[in-house]
Amino acid sequence: MIINVNHQPKEITKTTDLGNLLLALQISTNGIAVAVNNKIITKSLWEATQLSENDEVTIIQATQGG
Repeated sequence: MIINVNHQPKEITKTTDLGNLLLALQISTNGIAVAVNNKIITKSLWEATQLSENDEVTIIQATQGG
């Protein structure tokens, strides 16, 4: 199935959860925020959040600045 990650289409299996998506994309889970269909998903729920066809996943990486 196809989902969008930061506005880029990605093909995943039907049984992919949010935690496995982040692993597959090799994204460090430290300092990020993740939303699915504009709803923030807390880190404790990533593995319990099943993804569906056409879901919009937004991953935001915190950066340091000053």
